[in-house]
Amino acid sequence: MIFLRRYWVVGLVLAMVVIHAAIISYVRSQVARLKNVQSTTVTVGSFQFQSATDRSTVYSFQLHAIVDPQRRHFAEETLMQTELEIHEQIEQLLRQSPPELFKDPTQTVLRDRLMEVLMGQISEPVVQRVLITDWLELPVSNFPIADLAASDP
Repeated sequence: MIFLRRYWVVGLVLAMVVIHAAIISYVRSQVARLKNVQSTTVTVGSFQFQSATDRSTVYSFQLHAIVDPQRRHFAEETLMQTELEIHEQIEQLLRQSPPELFKDPTQTVLRDRLMEVLMGQISEPVVQRVLITDWLELPVSNFPIADLAASDP
């Protein structure tokens, strides 16, 4: 009993140190586990185009696909294998689309059509939706002719 009266503060401090160390190690293990989670977004490509009916504007954007996390590797490989076919179909779709399609701020119809192109090239439904980023509408006067001819696929 005398031992407890003398050393209860030391025991309390040691218990607090042990609890504190356990909490810190748990938090660090959770953070380390989160670092290894891969993104479910796969970049399809960047596009620059002019509509066939509206030659006054050049459109530019980046297209990304949100894929099923369990099938990310398969989706990435499939998109890489059919990259040229996908780019060709998307460019045909974009050139043939009416200019009103590009004026929609939510781009719902455009995203649906781009999703149909991707689903037509991939044998399994691993793409959940598509994202359009870096959307630009520029007048043709801002683009030199050489830049339009050498645009990225």
